[in-house]
Amino acid sequence: MAYDFLVLALLFLVPGALIWLLRPDLRGLMGRAVLLSLPFAATEWLFYPEYWAPRFLFGLADRLGFGIEDVLFVTGLGAFSSTAYAVAFRRRVMARASSSRPWQRSVGAIVAVLALAGGLRMVGLPILYAAVVAMGAGAVGVLKVRPDLRGPGLLGALVSVAIYLGLCLIFAALVPGVFERAWRPSLLLPGRFLGVPLDELLYGWGAGLAATVFPAWAFGFGFTPLPRR
Repeated sequence: MAYDFLVLALLFLVPGALIWLLRPDLRGLMGRAVLLSLPFAATEWLFYPEYWAPRFLFGLADRLGFGIEDVLFVTGLGAFSSTAYAVAFRRRVMARASSSRPWQRSVGAIVAVLALAGGLRMVGLPILYAAVVAMGAGAVGVLKVRPDLRGPGLLGALVSVAIYLGLCLIFAALVPGVFERAWRPSLLLPGRFLGVPLDELLYGWGAGLAATVFPAWAFGFGFTPLPRR
């Protein structure tokens, strides 16, 4: 298939769209998480073609450093990874404490994560691992000040990586051989799980952890059980 990344990006929009329809109470969280994820679309030039080399619509990755697919991908990933815990464990969000300047805190966290990932890349760590370490380090910092998010963060990461794996398996079925053609051999974490590179699953885990804890910290909310019907 000519535009394999476009197929993957569209697949990643499906879980978030379903959550949007079925859980209107989570739309506010999802919308904020998607907005916070959009800057990461512009980091594709760090991954392409070092980590992988798919074909982009209009060749935008070669011209701009990222493509339309990146925007769709991070939108979908941010939507389902930020809400995966709440959906899987029947939780809702509830204000925990007033948070001063939440968007400023969010921007500061994004800049810090990007700076750390860039610094790790400059000292030679492959970009995917640099990204996961940066997301993990940021999440650990959040969990130190918000220990109530430890359970949601870890469980949200596990649910997110399960969804990530499922989407990748569908992707591989729709585009046979895509992981062999477009992905570069792993440098630090060789091997595959059900044909999906372990690197991809590691990234899905890190994204799920970060997307669960960062919005809750920045906007001052926690997770509580849904009322029984």
